[in-house]
Amino acid sequence: MRRVLVALVAVSVLSWTGNLFAAHSDYGCINCHAPHRNGADPLPDGSYGVPLWNNDQLGGGSNNNLPTFQLYSSPTFDKLGITISQPDGPSRLCLGCHDGSYSHITDPDKIFRPEDLAHSHPISFVYDQALAQNPNTHLKDPTAPDDLLGGDTIANVLLDSKGKVQCTSCHDVHTSGLGMDMLRLGTLNSDGSVSERDLCRACHNK
Repeated sequence: MRRVLVALVAVSVLSWTGNLFAAHSDYGCINCHAPHRNGADPLPDGSYGVPLWNNDQLGGGSNNNLPTFQLYSSPTFDKLGITISQPDGPSRLCLGCHDGSYSHITDPDKIFRPEDLAHSHPISFVYDQALAQNPNTHLKDPTAPDDLLGGDTIANVLLDSKGKVQCTSCHDVHTSGLGMDMLRLGTLNSDGSVSERDLCRACHNK
């Protein structure tokens, strides 16, 4: 009996401090995907290639009536003429739950109200060489190999299929995400928090 209890405690500690902490797939694929239902909901823009979205589980899923978000803006973006649209692609899928429509998410820090995207990292905008080459952005070339990404590129690892920054650029909701926020890069501390320096440095050179 004692050995069983020790083993259970050890598993609990490893789950809390390891890379699997709070991974969405720990709760089962069905929360997001419905591979055996005709009613599985593809993205409104099919070119993103994320089919089989579980509309039943998400209070509306990817086609739900998301609120109209107040979007991020800055003097730098204004000078560059960068247009940020309402969330699309993978970010829209994330917000299918994190807009507060999914009853299982009760932590207010995990819910984005209509005004919150104006004060967070911008999403759903194109990050390309032209943007990086502007000296005002202090961004790395997304097509250049980077040691922080294991020699791969920002475009391959962090951007979506349309070359956009999305929620998934920073967060990996499957089993490789680090810490409570499931970050793609960083150093996992003993308390389960993550040092985010490497994540920011993956794109920013200032």
